Amino acid sequence: MQLVKKLLDLFVRLVSVLLMCLVAGIVLLMLNELVLRNILGKSFRGMTEMAGFMFLWMAFLGVIVLYDKQRMISLDMFYVRTKGTLKTVLWVIHKMVAAALGTIMVIAFFGLYPYVSTEYYSSMPKFAKLWQYVPMAITGSFLCIKSIYELVEKARGERSR
Repeated sequence: MQLVKKLLDLFVRLVSVLLMCLVAGIVLLMLNELVLRNILGKSFRGMTEMAGFMFLWMAFLGVIVLYDKQRMISLDMFYVRTKGTLKTVLWVIHKMVAAALGTIMVIAFFGLYPYVSTEYYSSMPKFAKLWQYVPMAITGSFLCIKSIYELVEKARGERSR
């Protein structure tokens, strides 16, 4: 289980670096677009589509970091006000719901795959729209794996008492 923890931590660090690159990329794309629009009087649809694509990746991958750091909005308003068995039950429900959501995200990706793998951006004809759905599958996988890992760790801790 220690190996799983190290792999999850490494993955979260890599995602954090990717998020910083995505933020920087969006800022540079928007600045470039503003300069080109104001100086040349032209707007390039590809830049706007790429910024939207990068924002979508940033939004989904941001969930990974937030979930790992326990910063997601969830049942916390109830959870922090409880004690004992009820607190444990709410925690388990929270983890089970997160795992179910992750599973649904992965299933949705595979359900959409036949449709989005054949669609392309108008300004980037070689770039399939499939790539805008990949972060949904990555995030769903992480939610599921991390939740199951935490449930197993909790069960192992409870058994050792």
